[in-house]
Amino acid sequence: MRGRPGAERGAALLVVIVSVAVLTALAVDLAYESRVSLQIAGNARDELRASYLARSGVTLSRLVLSFQDGLDSLNVPGSPMPRFQIWRMVPVGSSLAGTLFGGAGAAEGTAAAAAVRFDASIEDEGRKVNAQVEALSAAVLAAQVQALYQLVCEPRWDPLFEEDAQGQRSTREDLLVHLRDWGDLDARTSALKVTSSGTSCGLVVGQPAFEDGYGDENQPYDRGDDRYRAKNARMDSLDELYLVAGVTDAFMAAFGDALTVYPPRDAKQNVNTIDREELLRFAHIIASPRTQPLLYDRAFADRLQKSVVLATFGGILALSPATLAGLVADAGVVVDKNLVADTNTNNPFTDRSNTFRIRATGVAGDVTSAIDAVVRLEKAQAGQATGSAWKFPPESDSPLSANTSGLSVTPFASVSSVRAAAFITSRHAPITCGWQRRLYGSCTLSSPVRCEARISLPSRSRR
Repeated sequence: MRGRPGAERGAALLVVIVSVAVLTALAVDLAYESRVSLQIAGNARDELRASYLARSGVTLSRLVLSFQDGLDSLNVPGSPMPRFQIWRMVPVGSSLAGTLFGGAGAAEGTAAAAAVRFDASIEDEGRKVNAQVEALSAAVLAAQVQALYQLVCEPRWDPLFEEDAQGQRSTREDLLVHLRDWGDLDARTSALKVTSSGTSCGLVVGQPAFEDGYGDENQPYDRGDDRYRAKNARMDSLDELYLVAGVTDAFMAAFGDALTVYPPRDAKQNVNTIDREELLRFAHIIASPRTQPLLYDRAFADRLQKSVVLATFGGILALSPATLAGLVADAGVVVDKNLVADTNTNNPFTDRSNTFRIRATGVAGDVTSAIDAVVRLEKAQAGQATGSAWKFPPESDSPLSANTSGLSVTPFASVSSVRAAAFITSRHAPITCGWQRRLYGSCTLSSPVRCEARISLPSRSRR
């Protein structure tokens, strides 16, 4: 029996409403997916642009350092001609690149220029205190150890030398010994050769600075769950200091910016700085004797800093070690002029550096990419291709060793490295050497060598 005709009324409307609802949901989902895909593509584009902008900061910094090296080669040590420190004067960034090379970029100061830019800063690693206690020259090693002691000797740093999480207490003298034992080639502990005046910061390091001891240098590391041994080789990065006994997070927070491990062996410390504390450390080493009461007078440090700032026009001009010794003497401290004389081959100081740290940042939209690089200026050997000092060669990644090769450029020596995906604890300290590439004419050779400097891959952050 057929139903009444009015019973089917409204069915078509219900079908239409359901269809429109389904199509609307599909359209909204499609629009959302398209918008997300577009945003992902934009982020990938900005990430790539920021990465290469940061590299531009590194390469432009290398160009400035290469120009500085060329100027330094024209001014021999001991010359009366003033030597300008160009790398301190030139602001490395997008504006400098636009001035030097031009381009059709956005006008400076506009919103587009602020959204795509790079900046870089250059730090002199040669003026810092070298924690690689391995110098072969007795005079250089004694000055280096004395600088380390002067860095940490003040009573305000006493809390840093209390017991650590393992219940082990390291004095300042112990720390100097641990740094020596970490890099030396034997398994015996070293003994620090010093004389003390009995006053605060009154320790005077002798020559030689260390003597052979009879203990086991690995004893501080043979406790706790993660046990390991001293590396007995050069440190490859500043982070490796965390493995040395007596070095804690608080210690690195206090002194990390003043320490370095990148200069070559027997590298002399550069005296060109306007930092008050650094100048005071130099004065302690140059003074004769090193326990003069005036060295502990804060007013002396203020006078010395003011004299150096005036003599160098705020750090633009370079000072020789002998000139700095004269300023220390003018401030009232008796100095050992023979120690810093230009004719003294055992002079532990210099007026120029060959190791620098570059911190470059690239910004593209909402993406920021940063590169932290350490480069060293080295003279090209005979037959070695010189090329452009600011040009990056192609990269090649090795997933097994987690290292990146191909970033070493003549005349700079640098190695790129990345962090391993997983940290593996070993009884031996980790060795983080990578690969360097050397260019000879048209032939490219690859050989495993010690990492004397390194470039870390870009670290990206989204604002």
